[in-house]
Amino acid sequence: MKILILTYTNPINASGIVAYDLLIGLSSVDGNDVRILVREWDKYEDNRIVTIETAFEHYLYAIIRRIKRFRKKTLKFIFNNYKTKDEKLKEKINSDYYFEYNMSETFYSTKKILRRAGFRPEIIFVLFTPAFISFRNLHEISILSSAHIFLYLMDMAPFTGGCHYAWDCTGYHNKCGNCPALYSNLENDQSRINWEFKNKFIQNTDLSVIYGSKWHYEQLLNCSLFSLKKKLKIPLRINTEIFKPGERDLAREYFNLPKEMKIILFAAVKIADKRKGFIELIEALKCLKHNISNSEINNIHIIIAGQDAPELTSQLPFPHKVLGYLNHNQLASAFQATDIFVSPVIEDSGPMTVIQSLLCGIPVVSFDIGVAQDLVINGQTGYKAVLMDSEGFANGIQSILELDEISYRDIRSNCAKLSIEMFQKDKFYEYLKFAFSEVFKKN
Repeated sequence: MKILILTYTNPINASGIVAYDLLIGLSSVDGNDVRILVREWDKYEDNRIVTIETAFEHYLYAIIRRIKRFRKKTLKFIFNNYKTKDEKLKEKINSDYYFEYNMSETFYSTKKILRRAGFRPEIIFVLFTPAFISFRNLHEISILSSAHIFLYLMDMAPFTGGCHYAWDCTGYHNKCGNCPALYSNLENDQSRINWEFKNKFIQNTDLSVIYGSKWHYEQLLNCSLFSLKKKLKIPLRINTEIFKPGERDLAREYFNLPKEMKIILFAAVKIADKRKGFIELIEALKCLKHNISNSEINNIHIIIAGQDAPELTSQLPFPHKVLGYLNHNQLASAFQATDIFVSPVIEDSGPMTVIQSLLCGIPVVSFDIGVAQDLVINGQTGYKAVLMDSEGFANGIQSILELDEISYRDIRSNCAKLSIEMFQKDKFYEYLKFAFSEVFKKN
């Protein structure tokens, strides 16, 4: 079967690794010819990764971008208050929502997308699409190739009028409009325009929606755009050959971490991102410090995987070490070095790190959000606190820290067992076979 994966992000780094793990999983089935088509150009060693831009186009566009930056700097030097169109637009958008302003924009022709793919796909998985693939493209691809499209939800963007994270806004239940991301009190604002554009193509496209958690399913049930589309649950494909229990002492030695202390891990590409809840974590750790003895305080060490934000990490009430950005193998080692993984995210459809931690046999303390709703079970695989309840979060950390050796070993065993049952290869293929059978049965 010819399968095409569409994603904006570099599939070797950060969140884009989801696409590559999916490629590995699908490619291991005999008879499958699987490729990733990605916007971000690079010299990928794996020839199954194809870029929409040629090398010539990449370097040409790079030169054009440099010229634009030079022009911008020159104008700013001449005119103190000069602002580009994008900068003016950015001021009108609440950055918390990660809002895409014009979702009807077409960046590449559909014929070019199929030409660069190099084959006629029968199945298409769509992951991250900003500034790459529009719903017009997906509609045209479906017609030209006769392929069925599986839209794999990475966040909320596919079913909103522009935001990747809606927070408390329920505009996507209807047709958007009056958008808080745009500080708008107009019904026919850009979010409504975006919604209507999507709706025009979605309803006429051979498309199913894939979700990976109860959290996303509940959002889908209320979503107006996909109310008539088939919804399938397929947990994210995680590489279980990388994320697995490992030697704790070796992992700690690799990062030069204290071997006898209790180590708590936090991970996010950008820890200053409001959604990731680092401020809530600081409050929880302060509560924890207040509730435990001095000997326990002196036995705790925090490690952070991701881009440092000194204005935040300086507020941590325990000794800490920032490991910086880690690749997949290094991140697995960071989990293996850890006693507890904390996931204080307050707005997220995942995060993947919850799954990765459990696969490494490390209990998770989280808020009741995203995949934690499915995977974090109090007393069995970690602790799940009420959303935004920092004191409850602190109690969760404390409850795991104070487990005796046998109880902690049991909880680690539960983590690995549950996650393997849900994310092992065979289970993943069962989900896919069911999804494909549903599509071909309909056709």
